[in-house]
Amino acid sequence: MLTADEIQKVHTASLEVLETVGISTNSSRIANTLTRNGAELKRETGNLTIPSSLVTNALKTIPKTINLYGRSQDEMVLERGRVHFGFGGTPLHQVLDIDSGMSRASTKQDVADATRLGDALQNLSFMMAICGASDVPHETEHLHELEVVFANTEKHIVWALPEASTAKSAIAMAAAVAGGLDELKKRPLLSCYSESISPLTFSTMNEDLVEFSTAGLPVFFTGCPMAGLTGPATLIGTYVLGNAETLAALTISQLINPGTPFIYGPGMAISDLRTLRFSFAAPEWAMGHIIQSQLAGLYQLPTFGWGGSSDSKMPDSQAGAEAGLMALMSALSGINMIHCCGYLAGSDYGSMEMAVICDEIAGWIFRVLDGVHVNDESLALEVIRDIGSTGSYLKHKHTFTHLKKEVFVPTLFDRYNEQMWAQKGRKDVRQVAKERVKRILTDHKPEPLSDSVRENLRAIVRSADNMTRRS
Repeated sequence: MLTADEIQKVHTASLEVLETVGISTNSSRIANTLTRNGAELKRETGNLTIPSSLVTNALKTIPKTINLYGRSQDEMVLERGRVHFGFGGTPLHQVLDIDSGMSRASTKQDVADATRLGDALQNLSFMMAICGASDVPHETEHLHELEVVFANTEKHIVWALPEASTAKSAIAMAAAVAGGLDELKKRPLLSCYSESISPLTFSTMNEDLVEFSTAGLPVFFTGCPMAGLTGPATLIGTYVLGNAETLAALTISQLINPGTPFIYGPGMAISDLRTLRFSFAAPEWAMGHIIQSQLAGLYQLPTFGWGGSSDSKMPDSQAGAEAGLMALMSALSGINMIHCCGYLAGSDYGSMEMAVICDEIAGWIFRVLDGVHVNDESLALEVIRDIGSTGSYLKHKHTFTHLKKEVFVPTLFDRYNEQMWAQKGRKDVRQVAKERVKRILTDHKPEPLSDSVRENLRAIVRSADNMTRRS
């Protein structure tokens, strides 16, 4: 989408934003980290300007390849050319009820059920949320959610953990599951998801970034300004702003602890100008992922983006089209970690049926990414000679050897003829997805945590609740 010269112009413009406008912050920890290393306070605005040299030096210390883990998950490698899809995004306070088909307030039990579903979906490799716990204290909601997420998945977890106290407790919980902080650092099974406040603002909420960087644990970061609202009306101007915010966060993380794993995810978000709602399926947002991948190539950084989300209110044809297009565009762009599978209504709520549909979409996309392999065996000249012009390939040994590897076989989408489809009940994809959700929730049981670890997690959450009540 951009030429090499244009990529460099975007980078240079982002540095200029940091050097001339700077960032605003009410966090003394973030401000002190920057000023100790050469950032300057602009008296007329109160912003901190960040020299380009700090950003350039920070880019040199970030790992170019990052390995993430789950409780019993093989390493998930983040490097150029590898794509992973994830279940959900940041916790939402509503969920599309599996029985009524209507949205409602979600609970801690919903978080547990949804996590167990996500754990079973083979094409979704990391865990976020399609709903949150609205029935617990708001101040400790993220820890209550994390407690049941750890208990219901063996996959890597990426979670929103705002403010220092929440992040500290979350690290303690992850260390309890991993068998200690040293083991957690060797095999990080929890990453922090952090966002700035566009335009160019970092608050005490972003001290999650400080805590995870201090511990040397992975940080996923995005700015995500919206064109015409919290960013310029031009798409590339909005990207420059989001990139500047992300580079500022990257610099902070590396100043705190050089070598902290940092996953690059500046958004170029779009709002519908009739309503000013954030669109989770705008074509311009998909275009932003191409630009993001190109800038990540310049920086040699792993990337974090969106796909599988929809503005539709139910798992219908609009949802399938939008989720599929966004997921495919992100994957073909080379985004390493693609999240929001299962989000509906522009992130008002999530849907377990939609998450199952996204898992099928991801399988389809992985087949495309695998491509076509050209060698003597795949060219099959000897087989073509054997069969000639009148035979059938169906019984040939070569067919049995290669067919399952060559052809994607859907497990949710229907390929039967109309008669067989009618015999199976004339079910649309949402009905089939709903049945699969219920089957998984009945049958799938992740490896349980030990009683001592579960009690440790409960104790950390109780302690946070008590601190909140006292304050």
